Amino acid sequence: MLKKHKNKIVIITLAIVGIALILLGNIDFSKKNEEKNELSQELYTTYLEKKIEAFLLSVRGISNVNVVITLDNSSEFVYAQNDATYDFLKLSGEDGESAVYVTEIYPRVRGIAIACTNGDSDEVKMKVTALIQAYLGISSNRIQIVSFG
Repeated sequence: MLKKHKNKIVIITLAIVGIALILLGNIDFSKKNEEKNELSQELYTTYLEKKIEAFLLSVRGISNVNVVITLDNSSEFVYAQNDATYDFLKLSGEDGESAVYVTEIYPRVRGIAIACTNGDSDEVKMKVTALIQAYLGISSNRIQIVSFG
């Protein structure tokens, strides 16, 4: 009796696998990755400012801080390319073809302005400047520190 239904079981299994492959083929993974990884310049700036503010509050002599960051440009998206033809690799989906997303390069920090308690103190300026240089990898002439006032 099992041999009798074996062909039907194989056909049903193959049909299910075929339907699953068709459904998976219609999913545009590259767009989902782009949407998931896409971070606007404003959100990125705000993220950096809040992270630096929280960090600077842990520095001795600083009890209040406000940070403003300017960026060079916007984010750059990197897509996969064929080395031989330099064409973008593409995936086909419901909405047509879309390039294969690889990564996002965030913009470089152009400058940073910091207002903090004791910001006029040479000791605080030196500490904060050194920390920001190490954290962001920018030169000291791109860092301005003032005292609240």
